[in-house]
This record gives sequence, structure tokens and C-alpha cells, in this order.
Amino acid sequence: MPKDKPLRNQKLRAITIERAEKFVSKDYWKDINLFSKLYRERRTDCVKISVYSVLDTDINRTDRVSFSEAMKQKFEPVEVGKSYGPSWATHWFKVHISIPNEFRGEVVHFLWDNGSEALVYVNGIPTQSLYGGGGDDRREEFVLTRCAEGGEEIDLVIEMACNGMFGNPASGHFLNPPVEGLTFTHSKAEVAVLNSKAWQLFWDFDIIIGMAKELPKESARSWEASAVLEKIMNICWTDDPDTFDVALSISHKFLAKRNGQAQHQITACGHCHIDTAWLWPFSETRRKCARSWSNQITLMEEFPEYVFAASQAQQYEWVQQNYPELFKRIKDHPRFIHTGGTWVEMDANIPSGESMVRQFLYGQRFFEREMGSRCTEFWLPDTFGYCSQLPQIVLGSGMKFFLTQKLSWNLINKFPHNTFFWKGLDGSQILCHFPPADTYCSSCSVKDLFYTVENHKNKDTTNHSVLLFGFGDGGGGPTRPLLERLKRVEDCDQMPVITYQPPLKYFEKVEKEETHPVWVGELFFELHNGTYTTQALCKFNNRKSEFLLNFAEFLSSLALVRNKDFKYPKKDLDRIWKLVLLNQFHDVIPGTSIGAVYKDVHEFYEDVMITGKKLIERALETLTKDTSSSTNTVVAYNSLGWERECVVRLPSGVKGPQKAYTGLDSSQEDIYLGYITTPSLGWRRQDITVLPPRKVTVTKTEDANFLLENDFIRVLFTRAGVLKSVFHKEAQREAIAVGRGGGGNTFVLFEDMPFFWDAWDTMIYHLDKYRILKATPSIEIVEDGPLRVALAIEIPISYVSTIRQVVYLDAVSSNLVFDTQVDWHENRKFLKVEFPLNVANDTAAYSVQFGHTNRPTHTNTSWDMAKFEVCGHHWGDLSEYGFGVGLLNDSKYGYACHGNILRLSLLRSSKQPDANADMGIHRFSYALLPHKGDHRDANLARHGYELNQPVLLSTGINSDNYSAFSTDRENVIIETIKRVEGPLDCDVVDSFQNAIIVRLWESLGGRCQVMLKTTLPLKSVALCNLLEDQIDQEVTWKPNVEGVEGGTITLHLTPFQIVTLRCNL
Repeated sequence: MPKDKPLRNQKLRAITIERAEKFVSKDYWKDINLFSKLYRERRTDCVKISVYSVLDTDINRTDRVSFSEAMKQKFEPVEVGKSYGPSWATHWFKVHISIPNEFRGEVVHFLWDNGSEALVYVNGIPTQSLYGGGGDDRREEFVLTRCAEGGEEIDLVIEMACNGMFGNPASGHFLNPPVEGLTFTHSKAEVAVLNSKAWQLFWDFDIIIGMAKELPKESARSWEASAVLEKIMNICWTDDPDTFDVALSISHKFLAKRNGQAQHQITACGHCHIDTAWLWPFSETRRKCARSWSNQITLMEEFPEYVFAASQAQQYEWVQQNYPELFKRIKDHPRFIHTGGTWVEMDANIPSGESMVRQFLYGQRFFEREMGSRCTEFWLPDTFGYCSQLPQIVLGSGMKFFLTQKLSWNLINKFPHNTFFWKGLDGSQILCHFPPADTYCSSCSVKDLFYTVENHKNKDTTNHSVLLFGFGDGGGGPTRPLLERLKRVEDCDQMPVITYQPPLKYFEKVEKEETHPVWVGELFFELHNGTYTTQALCKFNNRKSEFLLNFAEFLSSLALVRNKDFKYPKKDLDRIWKLVLLNQFHDVIPGTSIGAVYKDVHEFYEDVMITGKKLIERALETLTKDTSSSTNTVVAYNSLGWERECVVRLPSGVKGPQKAYTGLDSSQEDIYLGYITTPSLGWRRQDITVLPPRKVTVTKTEDANFLLENDFIRVLFTRAGVLKSVFHKEAQREAIAVGRGGGGNTFVLFEDMPFFWDAWDTMIYHLDKYRILKATPSIEIVEDGPLRVALAIEIPISYVSTIRQVVYLDAVSSNLVFDTQVDWHENRKFLKVEFPLNVANDTAAYSVQFGHTNRPTHTNTSWDMAKFEVCGHHWGDLSEYGFGVGLLNDSKYGYACHGNILRLSLLRSSKQPDANADMGIHRFSYALLPHKGDHRDANLARHGYELNQPVLLSTGINSDNYSAFSTDRENVIIETIKRVEGPLDCDVVDSFQNAIIVRLWESLGGRCQVMLKTTLPLKSVALCNLLEDQIDQEVTWKPNVEGVEGGTITLHLTPFQIVTLRCNL
């Protein structure tokens, strides 16, 4: 035995590993180590370049200069070394390459680095992206030929985008707002001969280093890896190519040792998460898709087992529109897997239940029509929490599997499962998998692979998991190095067994194991709680758009049924629905994108509002028999499935019994109030001179306080603007406790400085540092009946921000409404309003998609503590036996209830990645609703819809009092009435009119038999899934007697069940 062997065993392991890392380093000794030998020869003299620079640098332009348009322009000769800009600009390069004769028989690459993103076109077809810089996602090589003949003349076109993979942030932080005027230097354009042996040895060595570092330090295989590294380094002289063969024989022998059958099984699937907008605008995402996906098609030709999956129908449609040749290659490739089933990877907290249904409806129909099949698994790896109705919606959309990983980011509690069944609000179950690598962007390093095995939390029930690999968020996807790594460890001793497969194959395999644990209820994400509030205008417009579309579809459907000549506006509705769905992407509606994105977003919403209102007007023209006006009557249209009684603002020019206060309006024209009653899902002609049978009053008391009162509640405001009392007459209960602000409607300004993710996060410690805001003495009565009374209050926030508020109480409702305007110019502050309540419960309830959910009001456990800020839709409620109080809103999503204090989050003021987020004037409403019993007894779900969907008034004369649908159950909400979708081959044909869709759901969490009455001339009724496929379940349809249109539909509903009916005309 050599004398130095014991010494070597003791000292060399750490030294050997560090020596090995330097041997292949891109930073150390890169002029002499193995990395320096990846190319044997490089030439620049055989490359000729010319450039055309696009003058239009509009960041939001969607119709970027196309390839064909660019080729018509004049190109000027240029040399390497020039810088190009500014930020977001585009430069087109023509590259002519002459492969030298001496390169005959060699693998020849073209190396290009312009410091930013670029796309290579070959014969006009997008073929591969290039990306400069020094990061691991660098992609500078383009394969010209795998066996050169010598003398080939090759022409390429390169489209350079003046942005990095993550946009153009100001220096210092990648989340900084983008800056204008950045330039990128073109530093490389070379033709190079690949040193194939050095390339193979380099990636062998990379894997062996990883095994030496990551395997248990005392394992034989780890020591063997260290010894192999040392042996290769001692044998291989990088300036002597003859030594590479010996080194390769050593590395191949080590990597050739196979695994046993008990090793963990990994399904590897390439992925390229492309945020549809984030630190770059939508227009740049179109190009990112082409750059990223063309890479994968090219790599599949080189790696025949490689499987790649991509989601988001919107991105596929963009590629289809802008890069039709690439789209055809994608569609025809069997290993390019479409997944997800949705229009975009949407946020799963803020969109309404119906919006989520439309994500799947539009997504699945696109994939079926354009890609040949629907998706088989729901795919949402980067969204900030998952509402409890998703399992039912996923199942109703033809899928039963779900893949995500975002909960691995939880700040407080580690989610206990990787593979499990998720049971939703209604009891529906889907099989879920969280890849245990805790990322959708694995680099395929040995470290990632071992972490996948070690972090897998369900080893007792399954030995399988998924690895998603490839650069993402800004696109890019897998690169050649990642695939080289996986190729070496597919079946290597002590490593997990790697198999390329589509996600469906993995799910089908683990589904059979049947022993997986079950998680019940929402998948709450313990981070990014600030996204319920950031970019408030975006959220406001989202809510308004959802309800506008609901009304437009309802009226258009009725116009279609009542007038055979009416043309249902399917194309227009599809177009604006897709804009709403696009804006619901998980980095847009949460408020976490750059300012340029929201410029697009607000233009999209403006389009939705203008078009939606025109569609409503068009339907009303058909439904209204006489368009002449009457001074004393209006027609009130109700899109909700129950009768309504309300006080409303009358249309401009119509005088009612009371003038409305318009101090918060931009227009100061006279507006009047009227008293309205409407039937369910229909309309009624109203005499606006009629007063309600109940009264409302407001008085200023002797001590200068203000008393507002109707038949339901009595409200006291102090002269300092403090809501001192809300007394519920029927329950004989006081709703308001004293609280730290002296009463209710207390505005609190919190310091809001999270650890890192500015627009995303509000941390639990923000609750500890706050200011109580006080009203000014200028409180005044601005309405005094007979329909409604009101107080105007002003509350200063700071020397730059102010709250103006009008508090309303009308004669027919228990709602105390706070119409609010905030002029907001703060820096990292968080504005909330809170109500201390005379109610005690350890849970509060919140409206969510198609239901409600309960969350703790205490911090008993770390899981309870993590829910210090939660998402709610139309309302939050704190109730005890016999009495409760609801807090409703028309555009907010952030709630909290700590003890007896119920809060609504109003505005944030983050500065990254949008320095101007939320700055300006905001208008919104919320309402306090004390009630007898709990929120179910009060049917708070209905009240939430009423605040968000006012009745629509028309001055035309319609003699009909008409109701299209009604139910005999208070716990059933008719959500949607729309025309049925057409066949796939004529998806948007407006004349397809033989059926309408009615969607309803159980709202209070109970079972019931419900009778749905209709006056429509239906021939038959069938149950459908959410994609409108008829399902084999019976539904009872009983038509009225002959000569009377309509009939009754009888259904049996379970708690929170969603039911979709196809009503054939």
C-alpha cells in the first residue's frame, strides 16, 4: 500500500472538490481549465453583419415590427462592439456566415452575445433564442451544422430585444422600476468548432462533482466520486486532447453503474414559466414565447426523449397570430405538451367564481380546437394561494389532476404534503402534486435531484415525484446543459431514476396507489398577503367588469329568446371576456407588475366597459317596446335571481322625490333618487313618484352629534366623526364596541415595509405600528330624506393624502353605506378601516368564489397566526348565536378579523416594481350590515351581490313586468345566463341560437330540493359540466300547460354545489 494513502483519505476530500470546481469554473482559471477548451477554434473573419434599428420604441405596442416587415427595410453594415438601445427597443441583424473549409467534418456553432434577449430566424422561421450576460441562463450558442462540409454559406436573421430576461430594472434590485435609456453591448459574433470530447467530459465532471458534494459524506459512492474527480484531473491535461479519451473512460465507467429498483422515481418534464406580464409588458411576452418555445423544438431534435410542457392558451394564441410557422411546429410535435386548461395562469384568490369557469371554458376550447385535445391536468405553479372551490371547478372542466408548488414559499408553516388529495368546499376531490424540488425552474443539478428525494414528504405513500426544469418567469426554458446533466443520471447508482414523461403519465401512475392523504379546504399561501390590495384600480375594474359582463350576457340572452332577429354578440363578448381573463394573470391583478403593464390593463378595462355598455344598450333596444321617454316612469332591470327593493340614483334628466348629494362626483349635474322594486331576473316598469312604505330620518342632536334612523337600525355619529353606535332594532343589539378609535369606521394607517417583495407582501409586524386617523370638525348633513339620509365627513391622512366620505342610510335597508373617495399619495403605508364589534366568535366568515369560508379570529397556532390578512370577495362577517355584523364592499379583497375587530383593507403604497402604484384618487364603497342570526340567516351572500350589481334603469317604456327565472329557495343563487357555446369549428358564430346556459349554485352550505321557475319557451333541459358538455344525469323538466310558455326545473343540490343547465329553445 502506498505510504501516502492514509494521509490522502484524511485531507483531500474538501480540497479535491474545490479543485474540481475550479477545473470547470467559468470564473476561475477560465483561460486554461476545461471550460476554456469547449471550443477548439473560433473565427470572426467569416461573419458579416448588418443592422436595421426600429425607430418606434413604444413599450406597449403589440404589433411589433414583424420579420417580413423588417426584411423590407434598409440594413447597414456594422461591427461587433457597438452598443444598442434604448430600453425596450428592437434591432434586426442580418448575419452572413461562411464556414471555413478547414472545419470540414466538425460540429460548428455560431456564438452570439448582444447582452440581452434575441431570437434567431432561419429561412424566416423562429428557431432559437439567444441570451447574453454571465448568468446560468446564458445561451450564446447556435448549432450551424453537426457535420460541416466546409464552404457552406449560411444566412441568419437575429431580432434583438433591448431588455434582459427580467426587463430593464434600475440598478441595485431586480424588482426596481424599469429605467429608460439602457444600452446593451454586442460583444460577440463568432464561428466556433465544438470540442466534443471536452464538452462530454465537462458535463460528466459536473455531475460527478455534484455527487461528491451531495451524497452522504460517509457513503462509499461519495468517496468513489471524489476519487474519480481526482483521477481525472491528474490524467487530463487540457492542452493535450489525447488525454481526454482516458479521462472520459474513467467518467463513463463511474456513471455507468446502475440503480436498484427501490430508488426514488422522478418524472422529468421541461418547463418554461413565462409570466404573461410582469417586469415587462404584454407585448414583450409575445416575443418571449417565440424565443422560449422555439428553443424547445430545436432541443427536441437533439435529445429524442426530451418532453416539454407549456400552459396558457393566451400565449399559444399569440404565437399562432405572430409566428404561425412556429405554432405549426409546436402543434405537430408529440413531445411538446399543452397543459393547464386555462386561458392564462390566473390568480386564484381575486377572480370571481364565474371568471374562473371562463378561464377553463376559453382555455379548454382553444386547446381542443387548435391543439387537437383538451388538457388533462390543471397547472398553476406560481399563483399566490388557491381558493377552496377550485377542485369542483377543475373537475367540472374535464380534469382531475393539479400541479403547483407555490406553497413551498410559505413564510411560517411548511405545507405537510407533496402528493395528496385536495377536497374542496363542496367535497370534490382532485389529486395534487407539489414537486418536492420546491421550484418550477430546476437546474437539474445533483443538488436539486437529491433535494427532490430528501424533501419528498409522502415517502410512506409514494416513491414518485415530478421535476420541472428550465429557466423561467422571464422565459427561456431548458438549455442544452440541463439536458446534458439529466442524460448522465437517468439510471446512475445512488441517484434517483429519471424518466422523461408528460405530467399525465405521472398522475396516472400515482393515482393507482390510492393511499394518499387528504387536505380539506383552501390552500392558503402564507406570503404575498398584500396582493389582495395592491393596484386598487385594477381590482376595482375587475369587479366592475365581471358584473358588467354578467348583465350584458343576461340581457343579450333574453333579447335572443324574445326576438328571433336579434343577433347575439358572441364575438364581442368573447373578445372582452378574454381581456378580463388576461388581466387576471397572477402577476397582473395581484398588483405586482411594472407600471407599463397597468397602462395596458386600464386600456383593456376601458375597452371592456365601453363595449359592455354598448352591448347592454343594444339588448335594451330589442327588449324595450317603445323608446320614447316618460317623465314619471323608468324600467328597472334586475340581473339577480330574487326580487329587490332599493333606493337608486335615477338616470340623468329624470326627476325623482329627492335630490341626491353629488359632492364626490366629477360632474355636478343634478341627480335624483327613486324607489324601485323589481322581480327576479327580469324587469318592471316603475312610477318614480311613489315613496317607500318606510321612512328614514337624520337629526343633529343637542350635543351636536348626528342620529340616522330607519325602521331597521339606529346610527349615532359623534361630532368628531366617530361611529359610536349602530343599534339593530329587531335583535335589540348594539353592534359597535368602543375600540381604539372610540368606535367604528376607524381609519388606521399602518407602516408597510416588508422584507423583500414590496408590492406582494405585508408582514405580520405591520399590525404593531400604526396611526389612528381622526375626522375634521366639518361634518354635515347632505341628504335628509325622504328616501335617503347622508352625512359628509372629511378625514386627513397626511399633508398629501385625504379621505372624503359620504355615509348613507336609506329607508328600505339595514345597510349603512360608506361612499368613499381617497386622494392617496403615501409611501409604503397601508390604509385600513376597522369596526370593533359587540360580537365574539373564534372564526369569521368570508365570501369566496361560489361560497364562503371560515377563518380564525385568534392566533392559537402558527397556522392561525399566518392568516393575519386574508382574501374575501363581497363580504366578511363576524357572528355569534342570534346576532352578527357583516362588512360588505364593492371592489376590495383584503380582510382581517382579530378578536372582535373586523377590518377591510383599502389602499397600499408599494414602490417596487411600480414606483407610482396606487397614487391618485380612488372611489369605492363599503357597507356595515348588522343582522339577526348569523350570516346565513341574514343571507349575506345576496346582500353582497346587491351592493355590487345595482339595478339598471332605462327611460324607455316597456309595458311588460317580466321575470325570466326565479327559485323557491333562498340558498340558491343563479349566477349566469348566457348563450350556449357553438361548435368548435364555428366557435364565435353569432347566429348559433338554439340554447342558453343557466348556472346556479347552493350558497349557504346546505342540501335542498330547488324548483327553478322560468317563463322562457324551453323545449328541454339537460345537465352539463362547466365546459357545457351534456352529462348523463337526469333533471326534472315540467313544461307549463299548453299555450303558456315556460315551466319548472327541479334539482337536488348539495352544499356549495355548482350546477350548469343547458336550456334548449
